[in-house]
Amino acid sequence: MTEKQAVALEELTALVDSGERQKLRLLLNDEHPADLAEYFREMDPPHRLSCFRLLDLDNASAVLAELEPENQCELLTSLGDIGVVPIIARMSPDDAADVLSELPPEKATEIIEQMSDVEAKADLRQLLTFKEDTAGGIMSTDYLSLFARMTVGEALVKLREMYEDVEEDIYDIYVVDENEKLVGRVTVKELLMVEPRAQVESVMDEDVQRVKTYTDQEEAAEIVGRYDLLTLPVVDEEDKLCGIITADDVIDVLKEEAIEDIYQSSGISTGDPSEALTYNVSKAFTARLPWLLATLAIETGSATVITHYDSVIQQTVAAASFMPLLSGVTGSVATQSTCIVIRGTSNRSQLNLKLILRNIWHELKVGVLLGLFCGVFTYFISLLVHSSRQELGLVVAISLVITMTFGVMVGTTMPMVFQKLGIDPAHASGPFITSILDVSTMTIYLTIVHYFLSHLI
Repeated sequence: MTEKQAVALEELTALVDSGERQKLRLLLNDEHPADLAEYFREMDPPHRLSCFRLLDLDNASAVLAELEPENQCELLTSLGDIGVVPIIARMSPDDAADVLSELPPEKATEIIEQMSDVEAKADLRQLLTFKEDTAGGIMSTDYLSLFARMTVGEALVKLREMYEDVEEDIYDIYVVDENEKLVGRVTVKELLMVEPRAQVESVMDEDVQRVKTYTDQEEAAEIVGRYDLLTLPVVDEEDKLCGIITADDVIDVLKEEAIEDIYQSSGISTGDPSEALTYNVSKAFTARLPWLLATLAIETGSATVITHYDSVIQQTVAAASFMPLLSGVTGSVATQSTCIVIRGTSNRSQLNLKLILRNIWHELKVGVLLGLFCGVFTYFISLLVHSSRQELGLVVAISLVITMTFGVMVGTTMPMVFQKLGIDPAHASGPFITSILDVSTMTIYLTIVHYFLSHLI
């Protein structure tokens, strides 16, 4: 929070405490909903509720959509059904569905049933049936559609009527046939540039990118970015138009996926990434524990390897001093390969045998070159530290070439294996892959040291 926002937050809190409701109401409704949501996150529950009650319906619905799920539930519970229903009714269908999905199903149903708009009720019921991380879960049912057999003149009249009921600014107009199946897309500009008697199907673009309701939200966002789309239509199994995904939806998805990848690469497993930063100890504990246990189990292998080669380490303490170096460098190069592969194969449909082999071959060549360079560099370091032990330098250098090459192979293949198993490959870049490489590096290095032991003593 900036210094200016901190001052504004302090002023709002002071007005609540002083009971200056009229001044507070004017000040609150003059702020942007995104800024208000930021202030509300920092307020304690009583102050947050007092401020929220003073918002106009439009502002209240916009602020509610910006808040975190726990704050949404807290406000909705405090307001009661009488206060909640008008706010939910003012929200866009996709935002309203997101808010209601955080409530118990029976509570969400009660709120929907009290709404007067029959069409809005049907939209919400439909949206709540989709999984939240799918195209259907993030789509909006606020879209503009025309029939292909309409004349342009009829279409323009229809658009004037429909724009009154649309909450957002929409520029793409989708064209459907008599069975509501998506057949094309047209813009307002294109409609204005032709004769009113021409049919809509004569000016529409039939090549329309689309996704199914069950398509993963990340894949849908990737399509929007690839084709520079403002909106992306969502269709059902019969190709009937169900809704659209807008650019702001895509921004939210990309932000959510980026945060999720960061958590997963650190070994934090959670259904909602924001939960990892809450003050709920049990949620934080269960989010972090699973992969830490996996790491603990794998790292036990390192202890076993070191114990097995205990006599070797005792006889060659100088060689043991290079173990952290090998472990650190090998882990770093593997993490680099993992990050490159994850970004290069973010779309699951791109993952095929040809791509896998190409990535492995590319990273193998890079790994060998990096290993040779770092091995030579480490050899000279060894000569500086242990000037009379050239053999030790050679052993460390050879080991580093082998472990770095192996690390690159593991870092390249592990995300692909995870993806084939249906597991988010971001998991592979965290403690899991590091632990595997710790065990492997220690095994490779101490085996080579043991083999050349007679030359090192």
